[in-house]
Amino acid sequence: MPAPTLPEKRWSIDLEKKIQEAHSEDEQEYTQRYGFNPDSGKEIFVIDTPPPYPSGTWHIGAVAQYSMIDVIARSQRLLGKEVYFPWGVDRNGINIEFVVERNTKRKMKTYDRDEFLSLCRETIEEFTQAMRDTAKRVGLSCDFSKEYLTDSPEYRQVTQAIFVELFKKGEIIEDLRPNIYDPVEGTTIADAEVERTSRRTKLIDIKWYTDEGVEV
Repeated sequence: MPAPTLPEKRWSIDLEKKIQEAHSEDEQEYTQRYGFNPDSGKEIFVIDTPPPYPSGTWHIGAVAQYSMIDVIARSQRLLGKEVYFPWGVDRNGINIEFVVERNTKRKMKTYDRDEFLSLCRETIEEFTQAMRDTAKRVGLSCDFSKEYLTDSPEYRQVTQAIFVELFKKGEIIEDLRPNIYDPVEGTTIADAEVERTSRRTKLIDIKWYTDEGVEV
């Protein structure tokens, strides 16, 4: 077996920092290498990644998952394809509100609206920057120069235009329906935020009636 030619015996954090600095020093070269050029004439390969949600430190499991997606992106580039590997952050939702409440030990209802929104923005920007740093540290080959944030005016304009178009086509309807409501937080919540437990309790039967008085 031939002897290894690399002088390093183990991975060094200092070596990792040098690679990071090389990427950050020449962003134009980084963008040319990993950016998306729809006019290149190459076969286009699009990776539709769900943007991560910055409600805290990026979990190592999620980082590993995005690293596996990065393997696909890099392999497709080696095959000569024009790869669109977007980087974005999902900055909507009530999880960040819970984080601010937990950090400040105050309920949202005790704040002035503008003050609470300002705290949410500061907190989510801190988490977003940490997430960017982690993504670059593990070497994700995304085009960070075209980062999208779901709370930006540009993104909201695009999504609202799509909703309007779908509504006009009848693909989206407005309706009245039962939903999960948290009486403590004073808001509706998603199914994913409901914790289910098995215990003895009273069974409450609620009767629903239509406007015509018919029980449903």
